[in-house]
Amino acid sequence: MSFLEHYKSGNLVLPSALLFHFKAIFKSADDFLVWQFFYAQNTTKLDDLAPSQIATALGKTVTEVNRTISDLTAQGLLDMKTIELSGEIEVIFDASPVLAKLDELLNQEQPVERSSQSPNKLKSLVDDFERELGRMLSPFELEDLQKTIQEDKTDPDLVRAALREAVFNGKTNWNYINAILRNWRHDGVTTLRQVEERRREREQTNPSNITISDDFLAAMDLWSD
Repeated sequence: MSFLEHYKSGNLVLPSALLFHFKAIFKSADDFLVWQFFYAQNTTKLDDLAPSQIATALGKTVTEVNRTISDLTAQGLLDMKTIELSGEIEVIFDASPVLAKLDELLNQEQPVERSSQSPNKLKSLVDDFERELGRMLSPFELEDLQKTIQEDKTDPDLVRAALREAVFNGKTNWNYINAILRNWRHDGVTTLRQVEERRREREQTNPSNITISDDFLAAMDLWSD
């Protein structure tokens, strides 16, 4: 799911990727700051946001804020819409074009990795996570998951195995799943077959029912650092 789709679904978190792509989207820090006020208005119950309020909060003049709003609109980073309420014309600014541009930048950055990894496989993995966790992945979790698959070249089936391990141990959060994957990488485990071999070795060593796995304990050790 793209950042724009997360935004439209009601997720209010500002994606960290936006900070790291700031220069590619905004001309200045002032533009970014003013845009965030409209993002806040779009994603909260903040009503009647006037340029004078933004100017007071930022220590700017109303003229400077209005100029920035005009620049953002001209750059396609803000959409201005007019609606009629009780016979009066209201102007509403939509901050979502920035997230659409961010998605576009991310798609352009890794054409090779994205083409080598089937989008359907990644979508299937996200669906598995959201089903097991019982919620939608946050933009931060989605970004980490994409990085794990596309940049770290982790086998999606290995990520699923870590997800199952986490569910088995009652730790259904991304930090714990990521800790399992780090532990496996540290031990040279890079395939699902190696995970299954480790599990068989464990069962042969101790055939009794095991309620806490080695990977659970290893992940806990990583957290204690």
